[in-house]
Amino acid sequence: MEQSEREHLQKTQTFPFSEKILSVLLTDRTTGKNILWATDDYAPVSAKSQIQLEQITGNNSDRIKPRIQKNKAEQSERTRNKAEVFTPSWICNAQNNLIDEAWFVKKNVFNTENEKQWKTSDGKIPFSKDIESGRTWQDYVKLSRLEIACGEAPYLASRYDTVTGKHIKLSDRIGLLDRKMRVVCENAADTAEYFLWTEVAFQNIYGFELQGDNLLLARANLLLSFNEYTKHFLKRNPTENEQLKIAEIISWNLWQMDGLTFSTPFSTVAENDGQAFLFDELNVTENFPCKIMDWKENKIILYKSLLKKRSV
Repeated sequence: MEQSEREHLQKTQTFPFSEKILSVLLTDRTTGKNILWATDDYAPVSAKSQIQLEQITGNNSDRIKPRIQKNKAEQSERTRNKAEVFTPSWICNAQNNLIDEAWFVKKNVFNTENEKQWKTSDGKIPFSKDIESGRTWQDYVKLSRLEIACGEAPYLASRYDTVTGKHIKLSDRIGLLDRKMRVVCENAADTAEYFLWTEVAFQNIYGFELQGDNLLLARANLLLSFNEYTKHFLKRNPTENEQLKIAEIISWNLWQMDGLTFSTPFSTVAENDGQAFLFDELNVTENFPCKIMDWKENKIILYKSLLKKRSV
């Protein structure tokens, strides 16, 4: 990472929110408590303990740092112990472009790739005027997207390159949420329509992560993205109440989960009589299966209920 980019990150407050907002971002919707640290990197704090507000505010406000700000030894340790490897933005962009190419049936909708860079497309993103085709801008915003083992959520919100630390300006962002927000900003007629479709955009972006520090960084990146797009569209900063509404959605949609058990970290899973498969119904005890919100039906569901059970 270049020195100027490192200095930029160091001067940027990791969680520039009120304690009220930060408390929402710390909430685990499955347990009703706070998310867990789920890592031993903050010893003597236990990996099984909740992240408390006072542990990351005041004199501890720089305790949690993005991966790029950690020293090489810490990064290597997390890679060895947690298989933590972050993806550069140019790869995130290339893969997100493939998703959009399939939906638009057209290449280079949001940008054109050039080696390990990209050139953002000029003008508004075009949508079909044929209502029967289902290819309106509202339909795009309503598409549900999920980033698994999301880390700091580079596929969703590309505020910076998680590998180099380089800041990415708003107009050149490539995340799945960024693309939705570009479409909202290009098409919303007024403030009311902007907030309506911004909520829809956030309600249809999902991600899960095991380690609590990464999850909190991911949640913060999404909320900071909301703040930046709101300032861009409305020419003002969002109010605390506006941020709280989005923070609540984020706290449901980005959740802490062990991807092998579909439950909160450190849940106890009993062995099955036969061979266990990834998508089998698990025999679990002392377990908290992860809950998420189905915003279309406005009801809480279990994440594992969305997975297809393996046919015998």
